[in-house]
Amino acid sequence: MTSQILAIFYLNDLDHYIKEKLKIKYYVRYQDDFLLFHPSKNYLNICFTKIKEFLANEKLVLNHKSRIFKSSNHFIFLGRTIDGKYAKYREVKRKIKYKKFLYESNVISLNNFISSIICYKNLSKVYKPEKK
Repeated sequence: MTSQILAIFYLNDLDHYIKEKLKIKYYVRYQDDFLLFHPSKNYLNICFTKIKEFLANEKLVLNHKSRIFKSSNHFIFLGRTIDGKYAKYREVKRKIKYKKFLYESNVISLNNFISSIICYKNLSKVYKPEKK
């Protein structure tokens, strides 16, 4: 309960900054995880820099995993995939194998392939499959 209260307290100013100063219309935050949606990747890069500066003034920093994703890429937010399902280990392994095939077939970029691996790697630190 304490972490929820602290997240609200410390990040309330960030919420206002993103919505009012940066004019981001589509913004989602749950505790210390947040998503920004905007059609311009260039503008998101500017926002990324400004958010880092804002947090530095508050004596806070972004996690090293913070990055800009294309919304069509498979990313995981709060342990869920883009379609709202929980990401499962077996499913992740299959998806990485498929992404590797797509990369080797020159269908997707190296950046897309690496982004997926990093995302799933970070998920595996949190998710522990049930033993049967």
